[in-house]
Amino acid sequence: MKYYQVYISAEGKVQADTILNSLLEKKLVAGGLLLNAPARFWWKGKIIDMDYYNISVFTVEKHKQAIIDDVKKTSVEEVPMVWFVEFEGNNELLKWVDETLI
Repeated sequence: MKYYQVYISAEGKVQADTILNSLLEKKLVAGGLLLNAPARFWWKGKIIDMDYYNISVFTVEKHKQAIIDDVKKTSVEEVPMVWFVEFEGNNELLKWVDETLI
């Protein structure tokens, strides 16, 4: 079984809550953190500064495409960012993810 920590971009707390709640309600993720920080990036030829959120969640391989599809539906961003990092964890963490999602 492959386990993933997934990072998802969000423009503000309301949007981050909407995305995370949708994923939780569909049981595509076991749980998540909302991480807030200033951000600076290139967008359409300009450097943009904004207050930005990253959502960090745990999931399993079988939910990868469903997560991408759901984020595209719920995000207001023109280019929602979703990236997956495979991880190994302690037995209690993996058991929690298994019991929640499988």
